[in-house]
Amino acid sequence: MTRFNAFFMIHKGLRAMLYDVSMSLQQTDFASEAFPEALERLSHLIEIFDAHAGHEDKHMFCLLQSCDPALQAEMEAEHVTDIALSSELSALIDSYKTAGDVAARIKIGNRICYTFYEYLAFNLNHLNKEELVVNEALWSHYDDGAIIAANMRLVSALSPEEVRKNAVWMMRGCSNTDLAGWLSVAKKQVPGPVFDNLMNLAGVELPADRYQALLTAVMQTA
Repeated sequence: MTRFNAFFMIHKGLRAMLYDVSMSLQQTDFASEAFPEALERLSHLIEIFDAHAGHEDKHMFCLLQSCDPALQAEMEAEHVTDIALSSELSALIDSYKTAGDVAARIKIGNRICYTFYEYLAFNLNHLNKEELVVNEALWSHYDDGAIIAANMRLVSALSPEEVRKNAVWMMRGCSNTDLAGWLSVAKKQVPGPVFDNLMNLAGVELPADRYQALLTAVMQTA
């Protein structure tokens, strides 16, 4: 039986953000006088990842307390490492803003790239661990109803802006099958205007052919 994976959709969105920022940084000319768009994207990513870590600690990792407290401590410690890396990146971005010449911008830009590559590798491994290790611990101790309830508490704690930002990257990072399953559930569970906003967002983020296929799949669900 396929078990409920609370991390699946949002992790696809988070990975999409990591790949997007990585490519954007690699294409950036740090000698330019203009503040790079890649660093705006990186700041946006840091904000979302830091918030995501806090929500997981509060609503998902707490479930491990009764079944694997050592794993809970290990995962929360990894979030501390993650926040430290993001803080280092934020400090480097601030330094870049005040760099006085081209040579300084190039030097700091290179440091940002290498620090981000470390951040990227760390987070890809961390996301895998949540899906391959944390899920196994949760599934061995809780039924899907309890895990879904915890996930719903997490989603309910998100601000409207967090919901919108997460939805944008899930649209960009997920397959049509993933999105159809998610939106079909949303169609039954969320208020009409919220569902309409999600479908409108899909229309903006997806190519026309993918959006039409998704719309057909979702509207066919009861």
